[in-house]
Amino acid sequence: MTTQRSRFTILVIRGGATRSHRIELGEGRQTLFFAGAVLVVIATFVTFGIWLGRVSRTDLVASQQERIASLASENAKIAVLSEQLTRLEAEYSQVRRVMGGELAPGQRDVTLPEIMPGGGAAGSPEQTTIPSLWPLVAQGFVTRSFGDTLSAPFEGHVGLDIAVPIGSYVRASGAGLVQAAEEDESYGRYVRIAHTDGLSTLYAHNSWLFVATGDSVQRGEVIALTGNTGRSTAPHLHLEVERNGEPLDPLGFVSGG
Repeated sequence: MTTQRSRFTILVIRGGATRSHRIELGEGRQTLFFAGAVLVVIATFVTFGIWLGRVSRTDLVASQQERIASLASENAKIAVLSEQLTRLEAEYSQVRRVMGGELAPGQRDVTLPEIMPGGGAAGSPEQTTIPSLWPLVAQGFVTRSFGDTLSAPFEGHVGLDIAVPIGSYVRASGAGLVQAAEEDESYGRYVRIAHTDGLSTLYAHNSWLFVATGDSVQRGEVIALTGNTGRSTAPHLHLEVERNGEPLDPLGFVSGG
């Protein structure tokens, strides 16, 4: 009895050709053919998996680098905000001490002398026109001195900042003529007084003005109430002294009270 072996036939037809090529595989060759086909499929999947893994790792590295750059930028912003917050907390602490009557001295604090009512206005006309009287009756302390570069490192502070409660009396440091009693975005409500020898004084960030442009004022006369108007972060008086338009240190004139 003859046993007929199964055969596997592959028909190959080239594109555009009219004739085909027949390949017949016996049982042994069929096994080899299928084994080879399985190996090709496995190799294809392995190669694709390796490529996909490399692409994924590249994308992951790029994503992590972008994240690191973003975190570095956020950290820089946080550092700036932290510095600003520290400065504001220090200013708030100073103002709270003033409002509560606690004058704890510090490196940047100057306790002010008490001024007697009337402002010590006695003296010759030449003496009374020189701005030498401390402009505040209420006690306070200097928070920024002349030339201070704490918040303006490239220009320096052109006046004197004195922290006092809102509504404190502001007196003219010397007799003179009111050049301006106005309000703007920077100084808020301010008074500028012209004295002798080219000297002038400016009192800024007030809440109320008692004088008008063109008024004559005496040394020690109340001209305003302190406030927090204009470009100001806390209640205080900003005092400037100039000679012929040149800023001078106010403590060189009014430190004696």
